[in-house]
Amino acid sequence: MLPYFPFAKGFDLKMGTSLLADELRVVECDEHYLHEVSLKRKMLTENPEWYFLANPNTSLAQWEVLDLILTGLAKNYPEHFQLSKEANAWIWKNSLLNETHTFVWGDSSTLPFQPLKWVGRQVQEDLILLNADLVVVAGQLCFPSGWSLSDKMNQHFIHVHAPLPRITDSMIQSASKLLERLPLHKPVVRNNWGFRVCDWLDLSTWQSEAYQILLHETAKLLSVEDVGKKVFVRVEHQTLSRLPQSNHILFTIHTYQSKLKDEVTDLQRAKALTDFVKQIPADLLAYKQMLPIADKLKAYLAAF
Repeated sequence: MLPYFPFAKGFDLKMGTSLLADELRVVECDEHYLHEVSLKRKMLTENPEWYFLANPNTSLAQWEVLDLILTGLAKNYPEHFQLSKEANAWIWKNSLLNETHTFVWGDSSTLPFQPLKWVGRQVQEDLILLNADLVVVAGQLCFPSGWSLSDKMNQHFIHVHAPLPRITDSMIQSASKLLERLPLHKPVVRNNWGFRVCDWLDLSTWQSEAYQILLHETAKLLSVEDVGKKVFVRVEHQTLSRLPQSNHILFTIHTYQSKLKDEVTDLQRAKALTDFVKQIPADLLAYKQMLPIADKLKAYLAAF
């Protein structure tokens, strides 16, 4: 079942942020680690320009991200990760991947890739950097839902979310103000949601045409009884952290997926999902690419 469940309090149009209890928990390691990291590395090798971009003036922020992530992994998962630091000489051990890396913090020549691209190959999360003006300046984005890094580079946070339905305008404005005031050492967390007819992690714009074909073919043949097996609940666990030296913001996205039938085995979750889906406005259903399956999804959930 999903470790995060953003449906329990009912549908609303608020951003739904809360303080992250431990700022070193911006990334997580679970049972899908090896599969997802391997998939990311394959994608980054085959189409590097699709999944990683960085402006030239982002080196300091990239190194800060590397520090935050490696320190957090070593603290929270010592059975898998170890980090030793002697001044700027660092040694990173990843027992899950059977890798050891020695490098000098701040010296990009000691890594095989730019720091953000390198550390992104150690984690399941997607990593996005915004500068102090809330403009996207770098990122490694392998598992997005309906967007791509090349579409959003050098755009302000508000424009990144276009074209959202008008009903979400106030949420995006509030989120922008929250980011402007985001303090050091007090990251925030939220959980985004979606429903899809496949478990593809990469739902970037490169996959849009293929997904649309699959969606409409699935919807055409979908029976109410099969909804639980065919529809996946997709939750993006997102964190936002202010970086101390560069004043940039790190945006992390960890994607979790579960078949709907597995979520409704818990009666409380089933009832929460039923109430939640009933309240989603039509324009948001369209934005979330749910309209072709919405009626059958509601009918399936109504049984609970």
